[in-house]
Amino acid sequence: MNKENYIKTLLDKYLDGETTAAEEDALRGYFANPGNNIPGEWLPYKALFAYVEEERASAEERRERASAHKRSRRAVRRFKTLAISAAAAAALAVIVMTHGGRRFDDYAVIDGKVYTDERTVNEEALEALQIVSSDYEDSFGALDLMKN
Repeated sequence: MNKENYIKTLLDKYLDGETTAAEEDALRGYFANPGNNIPGEWLPYKALFAYVEEERASAEERRERASAHKRSRRAVRRFKTLAISAAAAAALAVIVMTHGGRRFDDYAVIDGKVYTDERTVNEEALEALQIVSSDYEDSFGALDLMKN
């Protein structure tokens, strides 16, 4: 069977929807080859297969762009996650450095024990003041003793 008869047979099968993928590849290859002398009545098939090939290439390009876009979105998402994590770590570091460990600016040491409760410190301070305080009369009495 010569080439033209083989292509005619494949075209008939193609129009009936009975070609395999390999046979359709053979038809596309035949019509895409500029060295083939294609009969005038088959020129519409040449245009058809050129269109099919163009659509296939376009679909492949769209798939590749979608895949690249998906990878790009994943990279952006990964970068955002990393940036948020870094910001949270930096914020935590600042908090620890500025408030690191519990510090008490107001405290009292009473009998060797550290007290930070304001009420307890005030009570102890009042007791201590009462112990060392003297009444008005007593103060002047001490002065009288010093004169004599």
